[in-house]
Parts: sequence; structure tokens; C-alpha cells
Amino acid sequence: MTLFVALAAALTAAALAFLLPPLLRRRTAAPDARVAANAEIYREQLEELGSELQRGALTRAEYERASREIERRIVAEHATGAPEEARHRPPKAAAIALAMLVPLAALVGYWQIGEPRALNTQATRPDDPQQLLALVDRLAAHLKQKPDDADGWALMGRALVSLAHYERAAQAFARALQLTPDNRELLVDFIKVLALAGRAEFEQRNYAAAIGYWERILPFAPPESEFARTVAESIAEAKSLAGATAASVRGLVALDPALRGKVAPGDTVFVLARPADGSRMPLAVTRTTVDKLPYEFILDDSMAMAPTARISGHSSVVVLARVSKSGNPAPQKGDVEGMSAPVAPGAANVRVVISKIVP
Repeated sequence: MTLFVALAAALTAAALAFLLPPLLRRRTAAPDARVAANAEIYREQLEELGSELQRGALTRAEYERASREIERRIVAEHATGAPEEARHRPPKAAAIALAMLVPLAALVGYWQIGEPRALNTQATRPDDPQQLLALVDRLAAHLKQKPDDADGWALMGRALVSLAHYERAAQAFARALQLTPDNRELLVDFIKVLALAGRAEFEQRNYAAAIGYWERILPFAPPESEFARTVAESIAEAKSLAGATAASVRGLVALDPALRGKVAPGDTVFVLARPADGSRMPLAVTRTTVDKLPYEFILDDSMAMAPTARISGHSSVVVLARVSKSGNPAPQKGDVEGMSAPVAPGAANVRVVISKIVP
């Protein structure tokens, strides 16, 4: 196992050096796709304002004031090239490449010189999620028979990291460390997965969960080190943002199994909150893709499209989720959608089932 340990040590040390700082440090991104999607939403809002003006729901002065506000945001967003919520998102290409390199090397090394009986001869490329899931199942069966196999637990952890199952990966690495407490390479893996888990929760605006993961790192960071300062800054930022999300709506979006054949994994899913009565203008918007369903969402004032239209300004809102075949936020024939019952700001456990085809 000497070659395997040396290989794992070198790769994980390199991963920690290059992966953790981007995971925990603010960056500025320029997501062109997000800007384009927001532009479509702004256009839909302008059309909605026009419809409300024609119905008499808005006065001419109210219409012009709201229109100017939306136009101002369009100009500001295209001038900067990065919406406010995109700040502090790190570049992911290097992180993903390094995160995949470690399990790939571990899998090859373990297959060649480790415990081959943990795998069968059909095990192939570890970058296929289905094959990784099968590998995890085989390792689980192996570890049930040999619970003291530290290398098996380490391999389980790396496979789970590649699947973004960070909590289970952390548990696997913790077990491996329990069996080999002096293994510094495993400690590096454990710290790395906690950082990844925290970043994933942070990007989903689950700030309390992010804080929990990052605080678990602090005991392993030298108090005066740059790494410790970076972790502490990330925790402080998450705490600050957590205080700004009090007026929020949280819940889960799921797809009716009967409609799974009507959508494709890469189809865009828009999730938005809007007033339960009156205007249909979105108060907060986020998006994902069909392959991420069921999707845990949070909508809050930080995601408002206009300062005059926020969740906190309404006593009751509904959450709408729509699968858009075209990627356009405006509903089109053939899209699939679902809506929640009216809820008050601050509601959690809101459930939206996408179950209706747009006629």
C-alpha cells in the first residue's frame, strides 16, 4: 500500500493548496447566462406592467415609475456584467478538476494494489455518476463485512465527494481517521470535504448549514494562519447574510413522476415567489435544472428584481415552479409548472409539485 499512500498524499496535498482558498474566498464572477435570463425576466415584468395599466390596475404615474425602475436595473446589470448575487462566487473549473483528480487516482490505485475484492471486474470509469453509485454500493457491502478497512472508508469518502454527497463523505473520512488517527492525508481529505460542503450550502443560501460545516474546520486550522483567517471570514460573511434572509420562503420543488417523460434533464426550472393576490410580478427568482429535482429552494429579499417588489412587502405570497423547454422565463405552451398554496413570508417546508402542462 506504500505506492497508494504516497500517491494519495501528493494529490490530496496539492488539492488542499489549490482548492480550499477558491472555495472559501470571495471572487467576482460574470455569469452571462444569468444576465441573459434576468433580461428575459425584466422583459416579462415590463409586459406585465403594460397589461396592468390597460386593466386599470395601475395609474399612468405608477406605471411610469415602475417602468423606469426596471429599465434602470437593466442598464445597471448590463453595464457591470455581474448581478449583485453573483459576487463572492468562486471560479469552479479548477476546484472541479482537482476534486475529480483525487478520486480518479484513488480508484486506480486501489484497483491495482489495494483491496480488489471491494470492486468487481465491471468497475470502469469513475467519472460516471451511475458507476460511482454502484461503486459506493459495493464498498458499503464490503465495509459491512470489514468495518475496520481504513483504505476502504477513504475510497468511499472520495467516491462520495465526486457525487457531491458531502455529509456522507465527511462521515466516511471521519471513520477512516478513527481507524488511522495519525494519517495526515486523510485529515486533509476530511477538511477539504467540510469546505466543499460548506460552500455548497452557502451557494444554496443555507447559511446556518454552511456555518456549521466551516466551524468544524476551525479546530484543525492553526490560529494565526491565513487558512484560519479565511475560514473565519467565510463564517462571518455567512452569519451576516443569514441575518438578511429573515423575510424568506423555503421549501422543496419536486416533479410529478407521471410527467418525467415530458421533460429533459437539462431543461431549465424557474422557481419564483409572487404576490398571492394582485400583481403577477416576481418578488424573488432563482433557477435550476430538471436533473437537480427535487430541489431545495430559498427565496428572499436579496433576490428581488426591483427594490419596490420584495417578499417582505407582502403578507402572503405563492411559489411557482416552471420547467421551461426554451429556457425562457415567460410561460410557453408545453412547459410544465406547479404552484404552492399562499404562505406568509418566513414560511419553511413549502412544497411545490410540478404537475401541470401549460396549455
